[in-house]
Amino acid sequence: MPPYLGPQLLAWLGAFLGGVALALIPVVLLRRKEPSSTIAWILTLLFVPALGAILFLLFGRDRVRWPARRKRQADALVRSSVIAHTSNPLLVQSLPGDGLTDLERQIFHAGAVLTGGPASRGNRVEIYAQGQAVYDALGAAIEGARQHIHAEYYLIRNDATGAWFREKLVQAAQRGVEVRLLCDAYGCLAIGQHWRRPLRRAGAKVGIFLPMRSLLLQPVNLRNHRKIVVIDGAVAFSGGVNIGEEYRGDRMPGLGRWRDTHFRIEGPAVHTLQRVFLQDWFFATGEGFDPSTYFPELPAGDGDATVAIVPSGPDTRTEAIHRLFFAAIAAARERVWITTPYFVPDVPMTVALQVAALRGVDVKLILPSRSNHRVTFHAGRSYYDQLLDAGVHIHEYLPGMIHAKSMVVDGRIVLVGSANMDMRSFRLNFEVHALIHDPSAARYLATCFADDLAQTREVELEPWRKRPMTYRIAEGAGRFVSPLL
Repeated sequence: MPPYLGPQLLAWLGAFLGGVALALIPVVLLRRKEPSSTIAWILTLLFVPALGAILFLLFGRDRVRWPARRKRQADALVRSSVIAHTSNPLLVQSLPGDGLTDLERQIFHAGAVLTGGPASRGNRVEIYAQGQAVYDALGAAIEGARQHIHAEYYLIRNDATGAWFREKLVQAAQRGVEVRLLCDAYGCLAIGQHWRRPLRRAGAKVGIFLPMRSLLLQPVNLRNHRKIVVIDGAVAFSGGVNIGEEYRGDRMPGLGRWRDTHFRIEGPAVHTLQRVFLQDWFFATGEGFDPSTYFPELPAGDGDATVAIVPSGPDTRTEAIHRLFFAAIAAARERVWITTPYFVPDVPMTVALQVAALRGVDVKLILPSRSNHRVTFHAGRSYYDQLLDAGVHIHEYLPGMIHAKSMVVDGRIVLVGSANMDMRSFRLNFEVHALIHDPSAARYLATCFADDLAQTREVELEPWRKRPMTYRIAEGAGRFVSPLL
């Protein structure tokens, strides 16, 4: 190439990307998102057009465009097929005589309307506050599988725990169990063909959710953040624990001990998690299934838990988990105790927390004192002042990285799952949460919260307002770019 063509080529490329950036501004306006998000993207496209165009194509679109219709069709097909082949008297809409208050019944009703799926009674729920306990229970359940294992994870590490999990699945497949593993394309980048080959040799099936083929066809930031394992259609696991060494509770460099929350369910709610998995699997692979095989008739539920499984994702516009969080906070009468690792609330969530505190509700947040996502960490801290001023109590966890995602409302209602309290989980990720009414589960999570609280420092308003200017600048920058995340 002649030397003079280098600058010309760069100029042409810059002009092309500048034109793309200008063409993307109407697309930003058509999204009709919050003004802060719209303004941030327009400013980025105008003042750094080349970078802005690339960032928007990668991260700016918050809906699955070209595969959205196929995803909705897949979900509808799976849902109708399941309904046609199963009937469960424990699935309820009105939840009469179940020990719920009127407000709690309204929360469950909202969840049913948002997701199109009813809650169920008679479930048994076990909640785990330590990753090693999760793996012990998960390993035992996989070893006991007789018919099928369906697993779906955002992140699987190529480490000792990842190898342990793979070996468990390989052994199950070798003894004739149907094994399906669905991996998010981005979160599971570390496990390539070499890692997956032993599974396929053993007869297991591996699917990839939204492969990152082209930023023009689909944005790379719409990820499947769900963690689901369903075994024989009778036992299910979900929550915040992925597959990796840190989730065992080991110390991470610069972060300290990792703390997370997960749950195990037996009962009719397992069928809903099974349906969520099969919808995702069918969307990712196109493989059909016989519902009678994967939705066995369950014995009459003898558990105490009423459970609603609440999925949400960018393929819908209900933002079900966001609205469920809002409803639970708004309905609280005594206390709302929230633990979340990534905290970037939007205006409605911020107002809900403020108004709950102003009503006299005991609103406590346990957030990390250090994080593996620095921009999100600083963005979240930019909301402290207005929340503290309204009476919200904010505590930062000291021993390490708090990765648990849970809420306890009035000591009676529990929300636990994969979703963080940030705009990414509310609008961009495929997530799944459980809304649980179970006295023992609520007591246990309240105890876990109190134990975690004893290992925090409370953020007080006046000292917080005197923090160094460098912190304020970092928080302001994080908050500015948070709509772009």
